[in-house]
Amino acid sequence: MDFYTKHGSYVRVPDLHYLSLNKSLSILNKLGLKYDVDTSFYDPYFNPFQVISFFPEAGDYVKKGRSIYIKANPKNFQSTVLPNIINKHKHIAIKLIHANHLLVKNIKYMNNLSKDIVIKVVYQGKSIPSGYILPNKDKITLIVGKGYEKNYFIVPNVIGMSLSSATYTLKKQSFNIINFYNEQSLDDDSINNAKVYRQEPYPGKIKDKNFPIYIWLRSNNSKEFDSLIPTYEFNPSKNINKKEAKIQEKFIKKIDIYKKEKNKDIKE
Repeated sequence: MDFYTKHGSYVRVPDLHYLSLNKSLSILNKLGLKYDVDTSFYDPYFNPFQVISFFPEAGDYVKKGRSIYIKANPKNFQSTVLPNIINKHKHIAIKLIHANHLLVKNIKYMNNLSKDIVIKVVYQGKSIPSGYILPNKDKITLIVGKGYEKNYFIVPNVIGMSLSSATYTLKKQSFNIINFYNEQSLDDDSINNAKVYRQEPYPGKIKDKNFPIYIWLRSNNSKEFDSLIPTYEFNPSKNINKKEAKIQEKFIKKIDIYKKEKNKDIKE
């Protein structure tokens, strides 16, 4: 290994990466540098007593007698593996975690249809997969779904309906704040025969029932009426962003199960 002093008072920090702790300390002693060693951190991809990191970094010039802070793998270490707890109820997940000699540091909740279901696991600020090697008794954070509030519903498709039919359909789905626009200044009779050619939010979106729904009316006799109506296939990716599409897909598939089970205790 190349190392040298500068003007007799400064030393260039050697590269200690991947060296054994004994070899690293021997080099630092020869250079007249002190050291502080931390073996409280475990990295499963390093050997026992192998240098993981150090500071100041390799190539920096420091005065003789300066301490180099070294983080090395401990010699004797008991590790464990993160069990497969994704998509499991939090109570079951915690039992599996404890059985594998791990601890839960915190539980954080996020909007997701899967109420009380583990969505992901975070360790030292990063999401980790099942099978990840961890130190015994180390702590992890669970990201758990909190479900949707009872006021959230799927916005129905009222394109092509009359005002009365559209209003009835929306109110039946609990949306009571309905604003409609008459772009042709139709009279009352014409409005009764007009059809909805546009709506916001788009069909399939999940909204609070107190969120206003906007619909636009146009005479059904207009030659350009059909061309004004957008095609809303039941393919969320064409009408909403990917994040909302995933939420909608899960919501539609699980809404019936969610309503039936939301008041039941989880049987383990």
